[in-house]
Amino acid sequence: MDVGVLTVVVLLLAVLTVRAVVRLVRRSATFQGLAVAALVLWSVLLVTAGTFEVRHHHVQAVATRATRLASGDPEARAVCARAGADWMDLSNTLGFVRYDDQRTSRLRSSTCSALASFVWGEYQHGAAYRASLDESVALHVVSHEAQHVAGEFDEGVAECLALRWDVRVAEEFGASPDQAQASASRYLSEAYPYQREGYVRDCSTVP
Repeated sequence: MDVGVLTVVVLLLAVLTVRAVVRLVRRSATFQGLAVAALVLWSVLLVTAGTFEVRHHHVQAVATRATRLASGDPEARAVCARAGADWMDLSNTLGFVRYDDQRTSRLRSSTCSALASFVWGEYQHGAAYRASLDESVALHVVSHEAQHVAGEFDEGVAECLALRWDVRVAEEFGASPDQAQASASRYLSEAYPYQREGYVRDCSTVP
């Protein structure tokens, strides 16, 4: 189970909210006004923290489905790093797969935040929504790491293979065919040509 600091915070806030409700119902609080204020405070904090926790798990679940699709491995999974882990990661990678745990695609918190932004942007704006460059890159990272899960560790080959999956991966995240194609095209034109050495090659040579 994916338990982080935010999970503990949500549980603590839930306990405090329930406690405040019980005190009000039983009229055991010395100052009823303060008890009501406490209930409102804990409730607001619980909803806020709970929303972020739900977003984390939802995006992680969708990323797992997309990784299984693009890798062909039904046992694959994607793991979104918590924000605290991101702060301690000084690398410039947006995701990675370890050789000793090839079935797990590990995505940075910033990558998953961009994925969440894409998902919730679609919910809010519908078919009119178009992925930002950061969101298109994040969707491609899911495709790219899925190729490592599938066993391809040559970065250039993995990039070429991932480009072929970008539309399907975006659709897995809820994009319409037009939105998915627009996101894939944006990555191909605005991000792919500027990747570091070893990532860009003539994809027509990759079977």
